Amino acid sequence: MLIEVEVSSFAVDPARNTPVIILKEVSGKRMLPVPIGPLEASAIAIESLKVTPDKPLTIDLGRIIMEQLGGTLERVIISDIIDNSLHAKIQISRGNNSMVMIDCRPCDALALAMRCKAPLYVLDFLFEKLQTGNSLSDEEKLRKHISSIDTLDFGHYILE
Repeated sequence: MLIEVEVSSFAVDPARNTPVIILKEVSGKRMLPVPIGPLEASAIAIESLKVTPDKPLTIDLGRIIMEQLGGTLERVIISDIIDNSLHAKIQISRGNNSMVMIDCRPCDALALAMRCKAPLYVLDFLFEKLQTGNSLSDEEKLRKHISSIDTLDFGHYILE
């Protein structure tokens, strides 16, 4: 079952010292951390802070190409986890009433969804699958760390 989520916050995974986007259920309390690379974090932070870069980013080029070819991003689905790596799909509708699903890295899918104002979904089993591997103390540590981060600082460091 697809569960609609939204970007709740940005954080840094203290165990790996890497950026993480926290997705939260729209109609619930479950959260899903999505690890992302620093460049993708920058692209997402730029969009979330409504900053316009001097030159379009690569993700902006993808959006422009999709739109120029008559495509519309309908939704993003975080669809699986394989070897501790999340997988995503973007669903694009085309002018001839057809749909195409494209495999994509979750970080790129999230950045594109934010630019296109498209809804985000997670397959339900991923919440349970990812929760079973975490001890409560690790989860609490991450929650505490996330709550202590000022998201404006996150964007500030990326944009310098």
